[in-house]
Amino acid sequence: MPRRVKEEAEKTRTRILASALALFVKKGYAHTTFTDIAARLKMTKGAVYWHFESKEALLVALVDEMLMKFGRQIAAVMPKDELTFPAVAEMMVKNAAQITGNAKGMAFFLLMHEQIQWSSASMGAVRQELLKDERFGPWRAFRTAVMNDVVAGRIREGVNADHVAHACVALWDGLVYARIAKFMESDDDMCETLKRSYEGVWASIRVV
Repeated sequence: MPRRVKEEAEKTRTRILASALALFVKKGYAHTTFTDIAARLKMTKGAVYWHFESKEALLVALVDEMLMKFGRQIAAVMPKDELTFPAVAEMMVKNAAQITGNAKGMAFFLLMHEQIQWSSASMGAVRQELLKDERFGPWRAFRTAVMNDVVAGRIREGVNADHVAHACVALWDGLVYARIAKFMESDDDMCETLKRSYEGVWASIRVV
C-alpha cells in the first residue's frame, strides 16, 4: 500500500474509532450500529466494514488504542527507582487527574463502566482479552511495591499483596467514577480524597 494511501487509511480508522467511542457512550454499545457510525462521519457502512469486520473487532481496536494511551500516561508518572507503596500511590493520584482532565479519557472510562454488557455472549471473548492484558500497570505496580516493601521491612510480613493491590485499584476506580459522575465537586477533591485513602491503607500495613 502506497505511503499516502496508508496514511489516509489510518486517518479514516482514527476517525471511525472516535465516532464509535462518542456513539457508544451516548447510545450504548448494544444500541449502536455501523450505520450510525458511518452516518456520523458521512461515510458508507461498507467503508466502516472495510476497516473493521465486526462491532466487536471495532471495540477491541478502541480498547487497544485507549490502553496504549493509558500505558503512556502511567509510564510518564511511574517511579523510576524501586517501586514502593507511597511512590505508586502518588503515581495513581496523578493518573486520576489525567483521566478526569481529558474528555476522551472520561468517555472511555464511562464506556467501560456503563455502556457494555460484559455478561453478554458476544462480549465474553473481548472481556477475556481485556483481563489478560499485561498493560494494566496499576494493579501490578501496587502488588510489586507491596512485595518490595515487605522485603525491605517497611510492611508487616503476612500482608497479602494481591488483596492490597485490588483494594487500591478499587479506590482509584471508585473515586475517578465519582468525579466523572460529578459526585465530587473538583479534581482537587478527588485527588485529596484518594491521597488520604492511600495514606490510610499505608498506615494499616506498614511497620510502626
